[in-house]
Amino acid sequence: MENILREYIDYIDGRKINMFGICVQRHGKLIDSFRWTADEPHPLYSMSKSYTSVGVGIAIDEGRFSLTDKVISFFPELLPEQVNDYAAEMTVRDLLTMASGVSRPVLMSGSAVAEKDWAKAFLSAQPDTRPGKTFVYDSGCTYMLSRIIAKTAGVDLLDYLTPRLFAPLGIEDPVWDRCPLGYSLGGSGLRLKTAQSLPFGQMLLQGGEWKGRRIVSAEWIREATSFQIATDNCGFFYDKSLGYGYQFWVARDGAYRASGAHGQGCFVIPRKDAVITYNAHTPDMQAILEGLWDIVIPKL
Repeated sequence: MENILREYIDYIDGRKINMFGICVQRHGKLIDSFRWTADEPHPLYSMSKSYTSVGVGIAIDEGRFSLTDKVISFFPELLPEQVNDYAAEMTVRDLLTMASGVSRPVLMSGSAVAEKDWAKAFLSAQPDTRPGKTFVYDSGCTYMLSRIIAKTAGVDLLDYLTPRLFAPLGIEDPVWDRCPLGYSLGGSGLRLKTAQSLPFGQMLLQGGEWKGRRIVSAEWIREATSFQIATDNCGFFYDKSLGYGYQFWVARDGAYRASGAHGQGCFVIPRKDAVITYNAHTPDMQAILEGLWDIVIPKL
């Protein structure tokens, strides 16, 4: 393997960033990797959202629902007595772009904790602005996508994705944390080893194909990883101000990321034909990315 990570390793150690592992792949082949800790499945946190996005794309390819379907149409039994006009307008696409119209995140609010059925809690917190306009980062949106897949496919998100995504990519025995009712969280909770996300990134890079098999449509990959909504209001670090697709973060120079709290990432750089995956536990997520842009990516 090429030795392109040495300077980056020194950079991470010099900044005392608590990083667990990193893998760099180019032209579909692993070219360098390094581990600071034992190689064990690690919580991906919000990086899980991008796997859910691919699940939504697969479900749409299969004709189970569409981007323009109204969210309330899937759960008539869970709706409050009065549904306001904004709630009636909310679509699957609005969930994907984190633009539900609700001004504050729902999933971790007191109502969501108190209500055993998190879908009911989400639907009860009706939008106060028109959906589709303003980005408000909310794992509740992704949880609702998980529930929509479960409702239309008749199986939980993890069971749905296992034969359609995880097994074809060679990802064995994935674990996904579940809500009180037993549904995969969607927005977080997936646990994988650092290298296990490399085939996921490569599949994205190849427009939804993996070893001659169509996993999800190329059109979905293009839309999901492209700019769909502005995120300059979200208050995160610089690389999270560049826009959002369908549960993917838009990055510099035509790249995009599946990203999770504390420094989880599957970073796809099409112009370099490269995928970088990493896991960490640090508040300084921007430093991880700056090092990749300044040190690793120029060497590819």
